[in-house]
Amino acid sequence: MQNKRCHSDKKGNFISSPIGNEISVVLYGIEDKIITNSKLLYNSLKQGLKKEKFTILGEASYNFKPQGYTLAFLLGESHVAIHTYPEFSSIAFQIYSCRGPEDGFITFKHFVDKVKPKKVKMTDFRVVVDPKFKVKK
Repeated sequence: MQNKRCHSDKKGNFISSPIGNEISVVLYGIEDKIITNSKLLYNSLKQGLKKEKFTILGEASYNFKPQGYTLAFLLGESHVAIHTYPEFSSIAFQIYSCRGPEDGFITFKHFVDKVKPKKVKMTDFRVVVDPKFKVKK
């Protein structure tokens, strides 16, 4: 499945956007009943990816003892991962997509709406993979 921002050359080879998007976030103040519910976290992230029409190629997760959860999805467009810190009521969230500079925000917003943090500290990056591409300032 190709996103409208991606295209193929004359031979049918996939061509990535010259600029990707990375969103790295820490979500603070998440209620215990949410941050300790790995099924809810898994479903919330997967639903967000489907909503944004990402291609899920694989996944890995791990429940730490006595607490904590890590989840990663390998995407046709790159990856997304979360890691919980129940002792601090926080989740680290990171997504990278090669489809274009606006990707990942629908997934991120969907996840945030489900986990309901009290505070969000966000950094998003435009990742230029083509050295000939000039970013407008």
